[in-house]
Amino acid sequence: MGTKRKSKTSIQQLSVIVPSNPFVPEQFQKRRHCLCALDVVKLMEWWPGTPHSPHRNSEKVKAIQRALDWKRVVDIAAFLLQKEISGAPALVNKFFKKVYEPRKNEPGREWPPKLRQVVGFQRSEFPTFSNILLHVNGARIDDIRVEKNEAGAAKLIFDEEDKALNVSVIDGQHRINGAFLAVMILREGNPSATWEIPAEVFLDLDAAGEPPRRQAQIFIDVNYNQKKVDRSLVADLYPTARGLRDSISRKERAQDLGRRLMLETGPLVGMIQIPGIRYGVKNVITLATLNSAIEDILEKLEKCSITNLDSQTAFIAEGLTAWLKASGRFEGMRAVNEGELTPQNVAYQGRILVSVIALVPAMLWKLKTSKIAPLSGKSLPTLTSWLRDVITRANLLDGGVFIGKDRFKERGFLGSGGIGRFRSTLWACVLGRFRITSRTKPDRIATIADKNRTTVLSELGI
Repeated sequence: MGTKRKSKTSIQQLSVIVPSNPFVPEQFQKRRHCLCALDVVKLMEWWPGTPHSPHRNSEKVKAIQRALDWKRVVDIAAFLLQKEISGAPALVNKFFKKVYEPRKNEPGREWPPKLRQVVGFQRSEFPTFSNILLHVNGARIDDIRVEKNEAGAAKLIFDEEDKALNVSVIDGQHRINGAFLAVMILREGNPSATWEIPAEVFLDLDAAGEPPRRQAQIFIDVNYNQKKVDRSLVADLYPTARGLRDSISRKERAQDLGRRLMLETGPLVGMIQIPGIRYGVKNVITLATLNSAIEDILEKLEKCSITNLDSQTAFIAEGLTAWLKASGRFEGMRAVNEGELTPQNVAYQGRILVSVIALVPAMLWKLKTSKIAPLSGKSLPTLTSWLRDVITRANLLDGGVFIGKDRFKERGFLGSGGIGRFRSTLWACVLGRFRITSRTKPDRIATIADKNRTTVLSELGI
């Protein structure tokens, strides 16, 4: 739905849909809102008030919006373009200088913003985003009857040069600025490029010149009071949304691997948590945490010639199996059937399994130096024996099994910095005969861990 301009006038008429809403209080039923699509370049003229018109006032940008996160703006533009943006600081300065430089001395603002020269992008098969929320004073909605007794179609009408017009953004300022940047970059090669952003427009919720009280409440409701779904539930949906096509990034490959480990392969089948739908076993790693850990080691697997989905799944599953067997805490189907682990068992926790997955390069190094092929008949027993030795020298055994929840907490592996301390404890014991005792200083553990990690990666050639 585009903007229609009467000849030689500034009157704008936009085709819109007026939805009914039975949930807002009766006193607000007459304060109407509509759904439409707005040309992003025109929107940047109406808001935030560029100094192109004698009736424009840059103070309009205030409303309820915070200072912009310019990294996020450029990230959105790169996502929409589906390509890397080079020379980001210069492009932002070129296209936004007239709008935002006059405000550089306000608290919390700066110009030009500090940005990386090159900004990457998240791959997507269908790059777009959800609708934005706007507030407008100085406009009206005229209904259109298209069929008998059928309501909803209308026109949003306003004069873009009227000093009474005030367009403010309730939610979506980063998306608007990001979309504008993307379109302006497109126009450098295609001057006719346009994009219309889906928008929900509220009229006169707050009177012109008054504090934007109701706009602020909508912002709070949308961004704070309406809780997001759990990250693990979203992670589970990504492979479904892609259908049969192959993954196009390591993030997507990690999602595929995590889903296989959750449903098909390895010791965590049926145990990995998706808290939003109460799937899995309490105190076991969540799917989102698992996917993130897998993504971190994918490049190293590829450089060691473990490249296809089946072999990557199998090797990670083998490493997890070796860990759980070596810990003496392997619970398997008992935990799945009962829905929980033995109370003192922490071997399946996210912070621990993330650290174990980070040991994948050391696992590959161990097999290489032992002249054993990954996923061969000897690889699982070799890794299990080696990890048992690592756990022993790291002083993580108590009565022949991995330390329980109480000892784990006493060792400082929970709370701030706990994951880093635990990861260093494991890495410090992957090579040589170094043993950790109650008197070993944390700095010494961290130093040896860094040295071992460097040695492993060097000998693997990664």
